[in-house]
Amino acid sequence: MPEEVGTMVVMPESDLESLDVLYIGDDDALAEMYRLKLELDGYWVRVVDLDNAVAEARARRPDIIFLELPAGRPDRLGILEDLRHVARRPDLPAIILTASRGQELRNQGATLSATDYIVRISSP
Repeated sequence: MPEEVGTMVVMPESDLESLDVLYIGDDDALAEMYRLKLELDGYWVRVVDLDNAVAEARARRPDIIFLELPAGRPDRLGILEDLRHVARRPDLPAIILTASRGQELRNQGATLSATDYIVRISSP
């Protein structure tokens, strides 16, 4: 089971091989990049779009969620509560991936106990 240290999630070494990652996003290229990297590191990764995320979380009960949020769409963050509920894990760690640097998103994430944020820089 993951242990939260500050804003970092620390997984016991023995659990790393079986860590189940649910990546939720609509950017296929970005999702593929994260999937490949995480699988190379030994994680089991499933990529789904937002429409299928709740059903997948219910069926597989992931260990951690990567939630991709497009800039200007902080309303999508609300799905985090649903995912935790159907996975029966109110403490389910979630990493938010976004191009938005807005404080509103950070405040919403703090309210929903997001584990961390990764702000990606868009190419010009």
